[in-house]
Amino acid sequence: MNRSDVIMVVAGLAVVLIIGLVVQQPSLSVPWKSESIVDPASPDQIFLLPFEQENPVFSYPVFTIQLVENPFGYPRAYMPGAGSFQSSTYQLIDGERYEVFPIFGSASYTTAHKAFTTIEWIPIGILEQSRGGVSTTFTVPKTPFWRIRTEVTADRFPGQAQFRYILCDAETGAVIDGGEVIGSGSMRSVLVSSEKEMYFIISATNVDAYRILLEMPKEYL
Repeated sequence: MNRSDVIMVVAGLAVVLIIGLVVQQPSLSVPWKSESIVDPASPDQIFLLPFEQENPVFSYPVFTIQLVENPFGYPRAYMPGAGSFQSSTYQLIDGERYEVFPIFGSASYTTAHKAFTTIEWIPIGILEQSRGGVSTTFTVPKTPFWRIRTEVTADRFPGQAQFRYILCDAETGAVIDGGEVIGSGSMRSVLVSSEKEMYFIISATNVDAYRILLEMPKEYL
């Protein structure tokens, strides 16, 4: 074997050794080996995004109040005379200020004399109808105060529509609260009595529809 043959054998062994090293150590960089390009959308790459938990929306079960067909078993089933509503009415001013007056006296269990401007009110009961009558009985959970929110629609005969309600104690028939709306409109009444059986007596003349909502402050639910 001459010198040139020896050089060729050594060069061949060197090439085989280099290729073997590249295969076993892919991180080694050699002049003729191109860099591998990683696809940014490769399925092997998983990106975890931070999860933002949303606060659950507060909800409270709302009970429905109906009108009864036979109210004669109630301790009181008649509406006071028109004069009871003329001197004291309920008015809503500036969206959330109240002028609230006790129509039937100032007993400790009747309408509160205080404006509540920053309270978040949550509905707990609802009565929706277009005619008058006497409602089923209901109870408001224990709370320092709650309110009656009334909305009346009278588009057909706005000049002749008249809505009245009174709230009665189901045990004694005593009148706890009352209010009147002439034509279309709304009113609010804040009360301090709760945990007793009550019912509404309602008079609705030429009224298209009305809705009475019983509401409590969210902090007491």
